Amino acid sequence: VHKLAFKIIHSMTIILPAWDAACKEVGMGVRRIPRDVLTHWNSTFDMVSFVVEYRTPVDALTDKRHLGLAAYALDEHEWLVLGQLCKILKDATLFFLRGMPNLAMVI
Repeated sequence: VHKLAFKIIHSMTIILPAWDAACKEVGMGVRRIPRDVLTHWNSTFDMVSFVVEYRTPVDALTDKRHLGLAAYALDEHEWLVLGQLCKILKDATLFFLRGMPNLAMVI
């Protein structure tokens, strides 16, 4: 998923317009896949939850042979694992956010 997001974001002339079209075809808003950044806390959860939500356009994009993204296509088992990972990361996110002070608590 990380490599697919990188390919979409960095192919401004071919893959990015195809992504926009795939999102529009299924009636979803055109958004960019969040990047997974090692130094950005919670970016993996953001990316995984986005891809799970946008499964239909992701499948449509990886199904088009002329884009060269077939290697990034996910099968049913991989989608199931990704959904489970999303739930685990969500639980971890909520757990850690409870213990973190926010601006109102500090002031």
